Amino acid sequence: MAEEYGKTLRLIRKQKGITLKELAENICSVSFLSKFERGDSDITLGLMARLLDKLIMNFDEFLYIHQDFQPDKLEQFFKTARTAYLNRDVKQLKQLKNKALKKWKQYGVETYHFNALLIEVYESIVDTQYTIDRIQEYDLSLLSDYLFRVEVWGYYELSLYNGTLLLLQPDMVIMLSRTAYEKSARFRDYKKVNDAITAVLFNTIIYLLGPVNRFHEEFTFQKEFSEFISYLETITIPESNLMERVHLLELKGAYDIRTGNKEEGIAKIKQAIQLLNDLNSTKMAYNIEQYLLQIV
Repeated sequence: MAEEYGKTLRLIRKQKGITLKELAENICSVSFLSKFERGDSDITLGLMARLLDKLIMNFDEFLYIHQDFQPDKLEQFFKTARTAYLNRDVKQLKQLKNKALKKWKQYGVETYHFNALLIEVYESIVDTQYTIDRIQEYDLSLLSDYLFRVEVWGYYELSLYNGTLLLLQPDMVIMLSRTAYEKSARFRDYKKVNDAITAVLFNTIIYLLGPVNRFHEEFTFQKEFSEFISYLETITIPESNLMERVHLLELKGAYDIRTGNKEEGIAKIKQAIQLLNDLNSTKMAYNIEQYLLQIV
């Protein structure tokens, strides 16, 4: 339990811009507070109350935030947001965004702001009357600053980034995707985190390949493409994840076509299509067939 509470305390402290030294001053030693935040030490109720008082927060508020950031709650948040997006449910997206903004204003924890930003990205894609331009500079810069300063990326950071990376500039995507791969290593043995970093890498590769109407242009990300492919291969997609393996084959084929190796690329994509047909995934096979027609 200490590890869980300590992690939440560190999240709140850092997002309020308070250093370990500032929070520990006149309460406990910096080394003790650091151990508690890492989960290496328990804490007394009295010390916890004094720390929360300095953060201008009571126990009820702390527990509310802590429970909100538990893996099952986070997973449910991203699932609900994704479902509303796929269903093009503008009303539900607005409700989710307003709820997150209300929590942000109430508790001052930036994570709620970023949750609202993720929903706003989905809303901007679904709602034809919405203008995305207003969130592409200020809010996305706040998001990228947060992701760069997080010491360890877990399920939350990976899912948050995965939902917004397509709106970032190429240089930022390349840097943040490298950061995601490096800083998620600690939790990669957990299937949920491993799946999340795999999704980030796939979306990064898709981003680098570019839209189908630009396949005739010179490709300038060969080095980066190979880098992120190598990350995927390092993670080693399990044999049971057949769809991911087929998707990787498709992307390698698209890369060959993008870089002028047309015959080899077409052969790889047709192999991916055949594998999907063999698995009776005819809809996915058809989608790849249409993609191939667009890029050749």
